[in-house]
Amino acid sequence: MTLLTASLYLLCLAFLLGSAVFVLSRNPGSRLHGYYSLLAIALLGWVGTLFVFGSLPEGRTLLLVGRANFAAAALVATASYLFMAELAGRGSRLYARLWLETSFVVAVSAFTPLIDGAETVQAGQHLTAYGVLFPLYIAHVVAMLGGAVATALRPGVRLAARDRNTLKLIGAGILATASVAVTTNIVLPYWYGDFRLINVGTLSTILLLGTVAYAVFVQHLFNIRVIVRTTVIYAVIISFALEVYQAAVAFLADLLPLGNPTERHFAATAIALIINATTNRALKDWLERVVDHVARKGRPMPAEGRS
Repeated sequence: MTLLTASLYLLCLAFLLGSAVFVLSRNPGSRLHGYYSLLAIALLGWVGTLFVFGSLPEGRTLLLVGRANFAAAALVATASYLFMAELAGRGSRLYARLWLETSFVVAVSAFTPLIDGAETVQAGQHLTAYGVLFPLYIAHVVAMLGGAVATALRPGVRLAARDRNTLKLIGAGILATASVAVTTNIVLPYWYGDFRLINVGTLSTILLLGTVAYAVFVQHLFNIRVIVRTTVIYAVIISFALEVYQAAVAFLADLLPLGNPTERHFAATAIALIINATTNRALKDWLERVVDHVARKGRPMPAEGRS
């Protein structure tokens, strides 16, 4: 796993955990806040288990983590639908059935070989042997994600214009993430035996998080604009700093006229840190101007806000 991939995983995990706790704490009694927090925690489980999965050797632990990953993904699909339905203001008499079905799929995924039959490692590549019920698992995931997107595309006439725009925006994020994830984590591995892009599918969560962040910051979803402003700015700075540091060390280690490799690497590291220190402030100032400019384009929030 490259430094960029690892840093993106860590940023996703930090954003998901932080947003889940913060949004729920803002209004613990709100079903909208609760369903978002459930979605964020489910995504945290999905992203986190695959992050750990990639570094494990073959064995019992690898199998348990792999099954937990499937269980978390099943919960993500249902949580996506519930969050979008609540955002659209739609109650449902089918919630009990959804929870019963989801609980069954999660339990079967986590504790039996019917979804994830075995996990092996061949030539450094992690491979999954799928169980006999995996087609039903696919049906559950696709149905829930499809329902979430359909809810966004048909929000209902009673919904305010701003709320319809928010719903469509987040629906687009779910569609983008789901399209990438289903392709790289289901279609390619299951039908073609190609597991090389599973990290791409998981990291496509960034597409959904980007739309949620925009909805929070510009369209005032949850009314937590300040915290998202800070999160967006520092997430970009951290990613930029990691990449600049890695590139600078690699370049300078070959360029510096020092015979000892240890001394050359130490000098390259020192120079790379200086470069980061002198560029991050300018980047932060520029990002603040960009984010504030985007925020000013959003509509002013009504007095009661949205929760």
